[in-house]
Amino acid sequence: MADFPPQGYTLELLTSTHRRKGFASGDGRVDQWLIHKALGAMKKNTSTTRVLVRDDGAIAGYYTLANTTLDLSLVPAALFGGTSPNRAPPVLTLAWLGVDARFTGLGFGTRLFARALADGVQVYDLVRFVAVIVDALTDDNIAFYQRHGFVAVPGAANKLYLPASTLLKIVAG
Repeated sequence: MADFPPQGYTLELLTSTHRRKGFASGDGRVDQWLIHKALGAMKKNTSTTRVLVRDDGAIAGYYTLANTTLDLSLVPAALFGGTSPNRAPPVLTLAWLGVDARFTGLGFGTRLFARALADGVQVYDLVRFVAVIVDALTDDNIAFYQRHGFVAVPGAANKLYLPASTLLKIVAG
């Protein structure tokens, strides 16, 4: 990740000074989160959004991370050696990830994904979690996350997880 962000770009925490209204990924849900909801969620301390900004101020992409819990009814027994926990376990949720259509084909989506996972590893020792969770919006998203080791959460449509132990091995290895 030493060469990310690339020259001419910075990775920053989202602020009110970022030009969000021009962001257009091609998926209205992804766009609307960044344009209308991400900053408010940060102010409420419910998530953190980082934006990849080109030197001219254009937002090339972003991701949002949140500490959440996984509903007990959805906890894969494999996360706990075959037994279900008594309480909803803490998870790190990669809530949103998007790349503006003007910047597709540059590898920014994959690099932002890797940066989000690296952020998770950085906080793991301070704020433990059992898995990284994603809610994949499309079949292409599901395939992308599965290629990176995520597996389906049993009984939950489009929700996938990566055990924290696997995350630590991937990033360390």
